[in-house]
Amino acid sequence: MRLVMVLMTTLLSTISVAQIPAIEQLGNEASQHDNVEYESVGSFMIGMAQTFANKEQRSTFKMLDHIDLIECRNVAYEQTLEQRTLAIAKSIGATYLASSTDERGRNDVYILKNGDIVNEVIIITHGKNGGLAVVAMSGNIPINRLGELSKLSNPKKE
Repeated sequence: MRLVMVLMTTLLSTISVAQIPAIEQLGNEASQHDNVEYESVGSFMIGMAQTFANKEQRSTFKMLDHIDLIECRNVAYEQTLEQRTLAIAKSIGATYLASSTDERGRNDVYILKNGDIVNEVIIITHGKNGGLAVVAMSGNIPINRLGELSKLSNPKKE
């Protein structure tokens, strides 16, 4: 019984630190600026989203524990937000994975992994028409399924 309690305590502590606390703090601070919004979605809400998602997206949602989104349309604050996000990525030991460009802009992807499992993903998106967004996702994502996360993005806002 004691072993079970120790294992549960270890598991719970792992789950509670799954998200990047510095990103949450940055999001809360950034949202105090004009034209900056911060959303944080925990495992309960991700579980609810699974219910309404199609079958392919459900399996993707199951890999995630937490999502933080900072959307900045404040030109004066964009550079600060990007620099602070990069500093957080560096401080947690995240490595640059790749950049991609789509109809919305350029996405720079940083990951923190353990073996073939990605535990943290930080995406910095530079919008084609201005704006900057930071998306941080925590979970247990097999490296070969990392591309599935792009299918969870919000529809293009007009």
